[in-house]
Amino acid sequence: METMKITPNLKKAYPIVYTKNSVLIGGFGTVSKYDDPDGAVTQLFKLINGKNTIKAISLAIQKSYPQYNTEDIMELINDLNKEHYIEGLSHIGSKTLDNYALKRYHRNINFFSSYIDLDQNKYLVEKKIQNTRIGILGLGGLGSHIVYDLAGLGFGYIHAVDFDTVDLTNLNRQILYNENDIGKEKGLLAKKRITDFNSHVQFNYTRKKISSSQDLIDIFNDVDLLICVADRPKYQLAQWINEAIIELNIPLFCAGLEAHRAMHYTIIPHITGCIQCWRNETKNDNPVTELFLSEKKRKNLTGDNTAIFPLVSTITGHLCVEILKYVTKIGQLNSAGKLVSVDFDTMQSSVSEEWLPDPKCTICGGA
Repeated sequence: METMKITPNLKKAYPIVYTKNSVLIGGFGTVSKYDDPDGAVTQLFKLINGKNTIKAISLAIQKSYPQYNTEDIMELINDLNKEHYIEGLSHIGSKTLDNYALKRYHRNINFFSSYIDLDQNKYLVEKKIQNTRIGILGLGGLGSHIVYDLAGLGFGYIHAVDFDTVDLTNLNRQILYNENDIGKEKGLLAKKRITDFNSHVQFNYTRKKISSSQDLIDIFNDVDLLICVADRPKYQLAQWINEAIIELNIPLFCAGLEAHRAMHYTIIPHITGCIQCWRNETKNDNPVTELFLSEKKRKNLTGDNTAIFPLVSTITGHLCVEILKYVTKIGQLNSAGKLVSVDFDTMQSSVSEEWLPDPKCTICGGA
């Protein structure tokens, strides 16, 4: 759309304060100050009300303040756009989403609005979410949180795989299940809970204990991304998943717990290194770490014997943010080709490990 024909509006999330010689806009820890010695900036802000085109605003300012030309006015408008303080009103939500979605995801849309500029359609961001097909492996502590979060965001298709039943020890952290669910199949319970919570989510469930990469390829051949929050068999499963995502050419989002820290990482085939690339680098750079990994593999230590609700909900929140960034292209991924850890003692996140594509990798072949 031609810029001068856009009808801009100031986003409701940002308060504006008018002072004698300046205009302040912002909030949430950041405030922008625009000097206004003659009142032109104040008039411009008040004309950005969703009723005037940029051309009409420019003509009105120049009429009242002939010392300013179109370039001067556009410089300020472009700065407001760069800071995401304004949005265009040419995009009609009902042309993108139905009335149910517009109401249910109204807060989502407000959030996305804070990241978009004049040319972008905030409603299309939610539409992307609805159209994304997600596969998830594991409906335990992390998985039960994640599917709830995904349904709340409006992801329209979730295919979950699990083979377990509910145990009393699960209930300190697995939010989909209740005391009267003990002994029942997790997948069936999850399907009912998610469907009750959001009937617009298509929740499919496969009860299966994965035993090869082909199992994963067969089950998840129609999804756009895969989440792994399963932990058994830990090391074989990582290998199978790695082979499957490379074959399917879909990204992997993975999270887990290990004693006093929670971790997550993201692999995007042929952009980041894969799991085998990571192992190759760890083996070459840190033989001590490799010895520990070998011993854990020999004993089949899964690391799932320590888990508390706060760390579970923290790391699943991190993981869902990464998935949201990947799908919507809002913001930059923090965990692509990186192991991000959240330490319980400080609740600070940091990059514990980072790896690059290995051109000699026998699984992905590098970038």
